[in-house]
Amino acid sequence: MSISFRGRADEQEIVNLLSDLVRINSINPCTGTLGIDGNGETDIIRYIANYFDAQGIAYTLQEVLPQRCNLVAHIKGQGKGTLVFEAHVDTVTVDAMVIDPFDPVCRDGKLYGRGSSDCKGSVATMMYAFSMLKKMNVVPECDIYFVAAADEEYAYRGVLKFLEDGRRYDGAVIGEPTSLRVCIANKGVTRFFVTARGTACHSSMPWKGHNAIMDMAKLITKINQQIQPRMAEYVHPLIGPRTLSITTIRGGELVNITPDFCQIQIDVRTLAGDTFSGLAADIQALIDELKAEDPAVDITIEPAYLEDQCMETPESAPVVQGICAACDKILDEHIIDGLFCGCDATKFSRAGTQALVFGPGDIKVAHTVDEFVPISELTKAAEVYAQLCVDFLPQRN
Repeated sequence: MSISFRGRADEQEIVNLLSDLVRINSINPCTGTLGIDGNGETDIIRYIANYFDAQGIAYTLQEVLPQRCNLVAHIKGQGKGTLVFEAHVDTVTVDAMVIDPFDPVCRDGKLYGRGSSDCKGSVATMMYAFSMLKKMNVVPECDIYFVAAADEEYAYRGVLKFLEDGRRYDGAVIGEPTSLRVCIANKGVTRFFVTARGTACHSSMPWKGHNAIMDMAKLITKINQQIQPRMAEYVHPLIGPRTLSITTIRGGELVNITPDFCQIQIDVRTLAGDTFSGLAADIQALIDELKAEDPAVDITIEPAYLEDQCMETPESAPVVQGICAACDKILDEHIIDGLFCGCDATKFSRAGTQALVFGPGDIKVAHTVDEFVPISELTKAAEVYAQLCVDFLPQRN
């Protein structure tokens, strides 16, 4: 289909649309916040539904959790395949922000506000791309779907709900802030707790008890000395090395009580072949060393509460070739890259759909105190998405 979308996106319309989305509090209720009430994704999904109603674009609502839904919009094509655009509508908390999170401000070519980069910028530009197709009466070759997904920031339950019917698609484009780079790989993630237990006593007589914090400190030292160096033994050319971070720690009750409890939370970003069971075995070996030195050591590795594999889609995949061609038409170039963090793309990949990640904004400003998205990238992203819609054809045997 010989249609070019270069220069067709109206910057002000997209800015207005994204500003509306930023004004809506869509903090994921599972991520925790201080003094901020909200309805999760409810209000933003209602707004998106109203937008598509006005455009005459069909959609369905898909309940993920009570009163928390995905919205799945659909533009029917000529029956030559299926292409999915997906972006999440929930955001992280706003407690530490130094700007008003829900008052979008445009300054120095940037739009500021919570979610502007991660990832309401992608949501808005995907919505606008659908609007352009509808206004131009374009019938793409493929059936085109847009999924406004819930719960990405906590447990990925929105995308898992969308994929639970087992259907495979000919390609999926996941909206995340990639600075308009075509990201074909991203790390997996594993998260779990490790708990140390001891015996409480008065701190003036520590020999009467057993200090759980001291045991955990010894384990942390061993992890840092023996496991951390192995993390960097292989560096993936696009997404770097696997990483292990101890991100939270809590324990103890009062300064004059020897603590009988200490717990850390571990975040591991994984590459191909990594498993929680393998990592747990390595940490258990360190715990066994501590127990050999002191039989009173009582440390338990809790089951992983989140485990997600990494993703890598070949450059030869039709969806990758398609978006690279669209970038060449709109941006005069395409850049292949990887995404260090986790996202919904891995779930599509695991379900058998070749996926990539592409969107406006920089992942380095996601979740930050003054989150923003470059306005110039918004129009470009919308045009690339629309171009892919009309040009994409799956390669089938």
